[in-house]
Amino acid sequence: MISKLISDLFLFMDDIFGVKMFTSKYSVPKDIDKRITKLNLNTKINHADIEFLKQYNVIILDDEAEIDYCIDCDGEALPLEVIFGFSKEDTEDLLAINDSYLDRIPENYLAIASLNYGDLLCLSPKGKIYHWGHEVNDLYFDMKGGYLEQDTNLKLVANDIDALLAMITRIEVEDDYDPDEDDYNNPNIPFSDDSLDSFIKYPKSISITPENKRAIYLKKWNFLKKGVKFSLNYESRV
Repeated sequence: MISKLISDLFLFMDDIFGVKMFTSKYSVPKDIDKRITKLNLNTKINHADIEFLKQYNVIILDDEAEIDYCIDCDGEALPLEVIFGFSKEDTEDLLAINDSYLDRIPENYLAIASLNYGDLLCLSPKGKIYHWGHEVNDLYFDMKGGYLEQDTNLKLVANDIDALLAMITRIEVEDDYDPDEDDYNNPNIPFSDDSLDSFIKYPKSISITPENKRAIYLKKWNFLKKGVKFSLNYESRV
């Protein structure tokens, strides 16, 4: 019954937008039941979540340059990036993501999606979905006092996965770009040496950059001689 409701919901949302909003990046693994078991979900409370994972495997929502798929959190529209599934890419994989955020998100919560350039949506043990903001809820280290007390008061987003999916809104990003305000994301202005050196020193930072921004950065790298070499190395790895 729940499985049919989820399918009907997706068809309804497709009709609203005139496009297929949700498309899996990968096929659902044949051993999906075994993989889901590793997530330690409550089969009764999380039945709808489990059915979702059996139908969709990694959904990319940040790959359209002028379109954001947003959810509302306390009146603020937050752009979704990736709904996690099972993948060889750590930034898309439920198990890898939750392993890397161990002790950084509340105990027994499960990170299920990335959004808003560094934030997460987390599934609580009771099946509700919360917004984990990296600027508010992450662990921060103080050189003198060690780790600061963590704020684990996450904001409620939706009561369940169905409510979350129903609230996603397709928004056209307005073309109000002012290059004087944001040279960093202007595709026609080269990176400063310091910015390029930061990418070279920390190449893994690129993996958490939304795909639409990566295209801009790739163009900007090629403006500089050492950026061309870095760009070629990057493209050979993807």
